[in-house]
Amino acid sequence: MDQSKLKRCSASSSSHAEAAAEATDPLQKAERELDYLETEVDSRKRQKQEEETTEKKKECCFDTKDAKGNNERTIFVTGFDNSGSRDEIRSALAKHFSSCGELTRVFVHIECETGVSRGYAFINLKKRVGIEAALSLNGSDLGGHKLLVTMARLRDEYYAHFNFKGCEICRAGYTAGPQRLYRWNLRTGGGKVRRFSPKFEEKCRRHHEERMASRKMNKSKTKEG
Repeated sequence: MDQSKLKRCSASSSSHAEAAAEATDPLQKAERELDYLETEVDSRKRQKQEEETTEKKKECCFDTKDAKGNNERTIFVTGFDNSGSRDEIRSALAKHFSSCGELTRVFVHIECETGVSRGYAFINLKKRVGIEAALSLNGSDLGGHKLLVTMARLRDEYYAHFNFKGCEICRAGYTAGPQRLYRWNLRTGGGKVRRFSPKFEEKCRRHHEERMASRKMNKSKTKEG
């Protein structure tokens, strides 16, 4: 009798254990599924963030409305802190030069692959009188950095972006740079001296026009005679 009772007790205890295991298995399975889903969601979020970061880093340097617009009145600025983003540097420069008048353009040149500033920018002002005010900021302090401000046409960067590979989109924006630089070197002697002063060039132009007009007049008189 005692042995049969022990068998029955052991059988009932094993059945209870199996029932308890069956009851806990669905809970454990659900927990495992939740853990897997959470891991999958986190993985997808990280992947999306990495993709967005990569796309942001590969922003084209010339794919902005301010990329074009260099002219004879463009201001060149360098010496600022280039550790910030393109928008941060642009905002800081716009605020610093706002006292010079209305700004129509602030272009910060960056590396397409990294999004890091190349350390210089071009600024255009709406009115010509603001140019002198902007040039007076040469040597001024911006965030603990001393700025170099000059006319852009006196800098090589105005004509070509050196040591800059760029991307497929922006490549068209600077392929003509070496040709412009070559013509500029011929015209200005490498930017060091002008071959002729602007007044002398204007005087030569007027003299040439007067000579051409005189020749035409002499030809007409000869035909009439």
